[in-house]
Amino acid sequence: MQNKSDLRPLTGTRFATMPPMVFGRENEARRLTEAILKGETRIIFGPSGIGKTLLVQKVIRELSPVFSNRCLYVGTFKDLQDLLRQLIFMLYDLKDSNLRQQLHSEGVTVLSFSNWLKSLPSPNLRGTLYRTVERGDYRIFIDHIPPLSHPVAKIIKELFWMRNAPVYLLFHDEVFQHLYRFNHFFHLGDRERISLQPLQAEAASQLLESCIERFGLSHLDLSAFREEVLELSKQVPGAIVKMCALAADPRYQYGSQVKVRSIYIDYLMSGHGIRMQESSRGRISQ
Repeated sequence: MQNKSDLRPLTGTRFATMPPMVFGRENEARRLTEAILKGETRIIFGPSGIGKTLLVQKVIRELSPVFSNRCLYVGTFKDLQDLLRQLIFMLYDLKDSNLRQQLHSEGVTVLSFSNWLKSLPSPNLRGTLYRTVERGDYRIFIDHIPPLSHPVAKIIKELFWMRNAPVYLLFHDEVFQHLYRFNHFFHLGDRERISLQPLQAEAASQLLESCIERFGLSHLDLSAFREEVLELSKQVPGAIVKMCALAADPRYQYGSQVKVRSIYIDYLMSGHGIRMQESSRGRISQ
């Protein structure tokens, strides 16, 4: 599993080269794969660190090139113009013939494309994007979505309802709650929603063992480490990975022991979304 900042979603599906470490998501991966192949929109949601981005990355990597080459992944965006420009840039980088024809008719060259893209107002960006995707067979993935504004929600709706461009939206739970104000836009039911929950015990243990190997922790005394990490992480995959990564730092080691309490506190202080429960307070050993 990688840090999300290691992904480079600049064009198409250009992710980092190391395959994602994904365990226990077979059902969710199957549902997402089927939706992509059928051209059906989906919403993927769950708490921070639950593995939404990595699930998408895994599924796209395992698609045939016919489909994976037509997946456009937006890692994050600031506003409507940023979203539109990123999508158009990806289509340009993929050498989409419809977009190239549009640009040729407007006298836009390789040298002038960047300035043209920056100078285009939102209505023109929207028109260019619509004319391009409705003639193609693209799948659009939008990750790290901020609370939706009305203009962004309208674009997303028109892409998958009117422009033959299925959209796959990745939401944190907190942002997902704001989606209900746009229910009249999307008309998406339970079938279109993929909820990611903490891993089952076996999958969480498999991920933990993989992280122990990846981060070179085997030489340490892990007699209590395994149990405590699984308990404190609440079997959220991002928490397991982050805590193992911290354990590899000598600052969190005392001889062969791992300072699990320090790791957990620093993990929480880093802004991750797992709250310390009352039942776990006072029982975190080093």
